[in-house]
Amino acid sequence: MLEDIKSGKVNCVIVKDLSRFGRNYIESGRYIEKIFPYLGIRFIAINDNIDTLSDMGSSEEMLIPFKNLINDAYCRDISIKVRSHLDIKRKNGQYISPFAPYGYQKSPDNKNQLIIDDTAADVVRRIFQWKIEGMSGARIADKLNGLGIPTPIEYKHMNGEKLHCSFRKKSDPKWMANSVNRILQNEIYTGVLLQGKTYSPNYKVRKRTKKEEREWIRCEDSHEAIISKENFLLVRDSFHTDTRVAPEEQALYLFSGIAKCGQCGGNMTRKTIPAGGKKYIYLACVENKNKHGCRNNKTISFGKLEKIMQKIINLQIEKIFDLNKMMIIMEKIPYNGYLPGKLQDTIIAKERQIEKKRQYIQDVYEDYRDGIVNKEEYIELKEAFRSGIAALENEILTLKEEIRKLSLEKKNRIQWIEQFTERRGFEKLTGEILLRLVEEIKIFDKDRIEVVFKFQSMEGET
Repeated sequence: MLEDIKSGKVNCVIVKDLSRFGRNYIESGRYIEKIFPYLGIRFIAINDNIDTLSDMGSSEEMLIPFKNLINDAYCRDISIKVRSHLDIKRKNGQYISPFAPYGYQKSPDNKNQLIIDDTAADVVRRIFQWKIEGMSGARIADKLNGLGIPTPIEYKHMNGEKLHCSFRKKSDPKWMANSVNRILQNEIYTGVLLQGKTYSPNYKVRKRTKKEEREWIRCEDSHEAIISKENFLLVRDSFHTDTRVAPEEQALYLFSGIAKCGQCGGNMTRKTIPAGGKKYIYLACVENKNKHGCRNNKTISFGKLEKIMQKIINLQIEKIFDLNKMMIIMEKIPYNGYLPGKLQDTIIAKERQIEKKRQYIQDVYEDYRDGIVNKEEYIELKEAFRSGIAALENEILTLKEEIRKLSLEKKNRIQWIEQFTERRGFEKLTGEILLRLVEEIKIFDKDRIEVVFKFQSMEGET
């Protein structure tokens, strides 16, 4: 409209009322009082009886800024209410974005609930599995393109969704490492909903500003998970390790990010030495290799380290397997400590005490009504019973938290034992086994190697 005004195509602007023209009282006033008169544009607001061509009295002219101010205040009030309502939805675990993330779709019965899209979810599972097996984001993208799997935005278009993406650069988009990594780092696939990551200062400013992570609204188990939390954390940890890939290989180097120099803590890097028409691969400290101060010039054969690690991990698995058998036997033996069952019995007993005290309050009230006790005695007894109820309720909350902790400890214990025992008797060392079981390999020389296993602190507690 403004372009048509400037080009001379328009000489009059007509609106139903001032609120239809604008609700920013400063901008609305600037156009009506300065810009339109300067350009010779007639302005008419029908319901407000405003026509700049007619001679308006001073009182009528004064009403225009006030009406614009009221419209602006109304807009501000609506904005606050909408923001508050959206925050309530976020805190209740309702999904409020216009489009579902790749792998999910909106429920036909509830637009704020995510349900799994089986076709896309299968692709998400394969992406996570390939990453766990050691493939880099770029290799995964190449594999997806080779299989002819449509990108997330193309998949949305195929399903009739009018989704536009700022990352799209080509008419025929391909999977890229960045798009793969965004999926791998998105916690929504574990059933967690993270919303409210950005905000705008007010309804007049459209620019979005990022919030600090502690201010995000987080809801656990808001929808069905596609990826287990264990696998998600495993993949997330892998992003902090060395991820170099050989040009001709599909997976990461076997010990990438795990093998460390025992002296300086730096990464051990591959070193290829040709001899007799063959190539021999060794691991050497990258800090020593680059002459950055580490004095550890010892190397270890890649093949030798692979055999040593296979033996060490198998020994650890047998140790955990025996420990698991012992724990199964111990769990069958009666135990008189604070087990969840005992705690639950205590909670039930305390709830009965609460019911009795509530009945006492009712009985005292009836005694007061019948004149058996006076008002002061009634108030004193009632407050005493209420204090007792509050104390019992706090004790119940403490007991329930103790049950939750015991349940979580048992769940974690089962998970780490399963991580080891499921791989009992493995024949070939893989990147996935190392990623799941080993935290770090400290190499001092070929005769001194220290292995730090994951869940080691938990094993010690057990």
